Amino acid sequence: MFVISRTASSHPEASMHPRTAPQATARTISCDIDTRVTAPGAEFRLRARFEAPGRRIALFGPSGSGKSLTLMALAGLLRPQRGRIEVCGRTFLDTASGVNVPARKRNIGMLFQDYALFPHLTVRDNVSFGLKPIFGPLKAAHRERVDELLELCGLTALEGRRPAQISGGQRQRTALARALAPSPDLLLLDEPFTALDQPLRERMRAELFDILERFDIPMVMVSHDLEDVNHFAQTLVAFGHGRVLSVIDYESRRKSESPRQILDPLFLAAQTQAG
Repeated sequence: MFVISRTASSHPEASMHPRTAPQATARTISCDIDTRVTAPGAEFRLRARFEAPGRRIALFGPSGSGKSLTLMALAGLLRPQRGRIEVCGRTFLDTASGVNVPARKRNIGMLFQDYALFPHLTVRDNVSFGLKPIFGPLKAAHRERVDELLELCGLTALEGRRPAQISGGQRQRTALARALAPSPDLLLLDEPFTALDQPLRERMRAELFDILERFDIPMVMVSHDLEDVNHFAQTLVAFGHGRVLSVIDYESRRKSESPRQILDPLFLAAQTQAG
């Protein structure tokens, strides 16, 4: 069961300027899902159950531990065989009653590991893709939002280029701008820095953090990278062999422990625990 609670929600046509009015930021994700994913000659069972508060939540663990599948369930890209998902008081999934809100109606932005940009579209068209109606041009408010996002992400001079004509960091910023364009209530990031070299990773972490703070968007990030977790996480959900091993108030523990003191034992437990 996923539950994300917040007292204020954004609207697809809301201004992109940072929120200035005081607001409660209590957000909690509760999860209780059980599903099997099969491939030729293999089967993986995901039993993810946790409750995690905070604006920035990291799903941490080795590759193949169920982190990305959990993220996909939240996004609506994977339908668990059993479970319930609620976001901002809306029921997105309830397998007991047959409810399953399509991903496109969940108002969730997602940044994929490979960015998933459309190679035949320009930077501008990629950013505006989720706002564009089936027929007709963009609304004036949407054109203004795309312009502002291009400027914010340093892409204005590149708006006419295609993904193959820009760098890895520029492609990541394009994908991030696209995810932010519809003013999502939640941003999901699946290993967002894996495709970047180390110096660029450090810069992009700082840029992404600033954007998240500016928009005050809650985030769930999948990573097995210590630096990603240390840079972003307030709450950490540790995965191993398709299960949640523990939920940690990472922000509080960092006041007295180093990242390795916290994360190394979790990573070791995830690698050694039986499924």
